[in-house]
Amino acid sequence: MKNFLNRFSDWPIPIKIVVSFAAVMVTGSLLLALPFSQLDSSQATYFDHLFGSISMVAVTGLYTVPVAHTYNLFGQIVVLALIKLGGLGIITIVSAIILQFGRRVSMKEEVTLKQALNRSDMMGFRNFLIAVVKYTTVIEAIGAFFLAFHMVPLLGWGRGLFTSIFLAVSAFNNAGFDNLGTTSLQQFVQTPVVNIVIPILIVLGGIGFSVWFDVARHFKEFIKVRSWIDFKGNYRRLKLHTRLVIKWSLWLIVAAMTIIVLAEWNHLASIGDMTFAGKIQAVFFQAVTLRTAGFATIDLTQLHMFTIVVFTVFMFIGGSPGGTAGGAKTSTVALVVKLIGTELKGMTNVNYKKRTLEMDIVKRALVIVVMFVLLNFIGLSLMTIFDEHIPLQYLFFESVSAFGTVGLSADLTPELSRYSQTVIMFSMFIGRLGPITIFTALGTRDRKKREVTYATGNILIG
Repeated sequence: MKNFLNRFSDWPIPIKIVVSFAAVMVTGSLLLALPFSQLDSSQATYFDHLFGSISMVAVTGLYTVPVAHTYNLFGQIVVLALIKLGGLGIITIVSAIILQFGRRVSMKEEVTLKQALNRSDMMGFRNFLIAVVKYTTVIEAIGAFFLAFHMVPLLGWGRGLFTSIFLAVSAFNNAGFDNLGTTSLQQFVQTPVVNIVIPILIVLGGIGFSVWFDVARHFKEFIKVRSWIDFKGNYRRLKLHTRLVIKWSLWLIVAAMTIIVLAEWNHLASIGDMTFAGKIQAVFFQAVTLRTAGFATIDLTQLHMFTIVVFTVFMFIGGSPGGTAGGAKTSTVALVVKLIGTELKGMTNVNYKKRTLEMDIVKRALVIVVMFVLLNFIGLSLMTIFDEHIPLQYLFFESVSAFGTVGLSADLTPELSRYSQTVIMFSMFIGRLGPITIFTALGTRDRKKREVTYATGNILIG
């Protein structure tokens, strides 16, 4: 094992990340394909298992065959393990193994680990990894505990407890998988405990590990708050990244809720015939889940096309870096928006909260967003070739859901051709690894060798 780790550490860093994820995905597909992982009634092929494994490790939630109708208890435990590995990030697991064997972390590995987990330093990294695993498990356990109050009376002790654990792990890791059937969580659209616990788990998992620990360090000060002034003072002590992520996450949830209310409030096919409390629950749940989690409590095929388009934009943004969420990431999109605002104002520097951001970071954010747009366009173009009979807007929705590792679908994934499903598989894989590998590759370049300056040139634009 030590010899393998030594050879592994010599590989280029982006390749190292990609191979780690790919190895777990293939291993997972082989485990799921075993006869004793499946129900006797299962008709799944190896392609279906591979698709599912990729979706599970990429914490997406799209599937060609539903978990509940394909896998038995052992198979569903494998599903949970793949979701857990994918949510925490294979790079975290690899790093833990490296540290466990007592190897010194090289400068390149240090950069990789910092970028992958959004850490500004390597102080106490072993303790950081242990804390991440410990607290994620505790949070998932608490979520399962509260879900059990509804699931146990509904499904019985054994299945109820396991379903509670399954949903808690899937929600926290922003995976969107369930073991209930083919309609996600639509049967719980007006069940308060589900509509509160699941979104909270999604937010906690998607907001990023570094944000957790930054807020935790100031938790005692927040408890002692007696006025708005005290709160603002403590809030300013949080890291710049933490404040940006919290602000953007809250605004995105509020914005999504507002848009859904305006578009769907009286739409009888979606939420129009629900009670006031039911509508609020449904709106809040969709506003949280649409950016990264993949659960749904309403039938997406019944939404107005305007709502579908808006959902697509939010799915592209995704969650926050250093956590379990996918997408281009809130902070990445925020930096691009700040850059656009800076250009429109005719300013030179990109500023936020009276801080000037490093232009190198802003350029990396722009590269990631542009790459995501380009890859989404390529994926969509291929799918229109393979399934041209399907309306473009639904193919676009599916493509962005895959690249953003969201997992929402207008009941389309199983109906796609194998060619389009293959495109979806690559989309999920790239969507999960894209930001990490791009950011790491850009961060580990040898700038001294590549920084070449010539005479100034000029090109007309616009």
